[in-house]
Amino acid sequence: MRNTCQWLLLLVLFTCCRSAQKLYEKGLYDKAFFSALDYLKKNPTNADALRILPDAYKQALVQYENAIEKARNGKGKEGERLAQIYDSYLSIQEMYTAFKEVSPNIPSFKPVSYSEEVDSAAEAAAAWHYKRGNDFMTRSSTEKNAQKAYQHFKKADEYVHGYKDVFNRLKETYDLAFTYVVVRTFDQKFGRYNINGNFFENDVLWNLNNLTRDSYYKFLSANDASAQNINAGQFMDLAIYDIWFGKLYSNNYTYTVSKEIPSGKSSQTVTASVVVTRRVIEARAMMDCNIIKAGSTQSIYSNRFPSRYTWESLTGKFTGDSRALGDRDRAIINGVFNNPPSYNELYRELTRQIMNDFTFQMRSIYR
Repeated sequence: MRNTCQWLLLLVLFTCCRSAQKLYEKGLYDKAFFSALDYLKKNPTNADALRILPDAYKQALVQYENAIEKARNGKGKEGERLAQIYDSYLSIQEMYTAFKEVSPNIPSFKPVSYSEEVDSAAEAAAAWHYKRGNDFMTRSSTEKNAQKAYQHFKKADEYVHGYKDVFNRLKETYDLAFTYVVVRTFDQKFGRYNINGNFFENDVLWNLNNLTRDSYYKFLSANDASAQNINAGQFMDLAIYDIWFGKLYSNNYTYTVSKEIPSGKSSQTVTASVVVTRRVIEARAMMDCNIIKAGSTQSIYSNRFPSRYTWESLTGKFTGDSRALGDRDRAIINGVFNNPPSYNELYRELTRQIMNDFTFQMRSIYR
């Protein structure tokens, strides 16, 4: 057992080293460097990994330095060139950091730190984005300009956290860039039904605020908007009505199934009759959505979202030869006589369908 484990370990280590060599041969020098480094964590004295590591580092360094030189002398967009310089220096520094953590014994090879170059590149990129943000702030006061300014200030902060007064700039542009959509009315007309629908408004707001990863719209309830003294850019009115739950309907029906079964050199036909008890409850609801621009009666969007749901339970028994039964037949025969769903459970199903259709439409509006 011990010899088997040792053999497996050697096989894994050999495979890892071969992987580093293949990456090197493909010109993926940085990946070859990290692969060899991972291998040296397991076997610090392996000659192949010790040979590949410095060569992979030197070749990767040449690639990154060429990318930096090309970005500095290129004619592309300045923001993209500054990003290329920063990313390249950061990748070199990551190789240095990884090497220091493992510290393999290679006397003639010592990578140097590029931390100063990383900081300098980050400073240059932050300064450029900060300036671009200010440029958009000085233009006409529109949501689009505020959004672009916000994006640049956000990037500046990502390069150098807290760059100059970027926190204040972010706060200043945030309120200008975002449109607040207040769900002004959320009316659920349950009629004679006793239903707990408190969950639905929370679900609507959660889904609206998670439509896309980068959205310049914030959705609030009327109470939250009032408590936070928010100036709405748009109002959304939602009304759920025409809620109806049918009575439990039950009926029985019978069908026959057959199947050819091999029997020696020939076959025989076997049959069975399945008696089914079908129990059904139908339900429906409707939701109207109307969105208007604040301070006017101008409708931005208006639509209706119908929903229908059918609860069905099938149970049964059979007579005849069980070999004739298929999977669906057995599922019916083995079905459990479930209790019908409550009004709350039926309403959950209806709102789930409404939510799917509503979210799909809202995503196309609030991209």
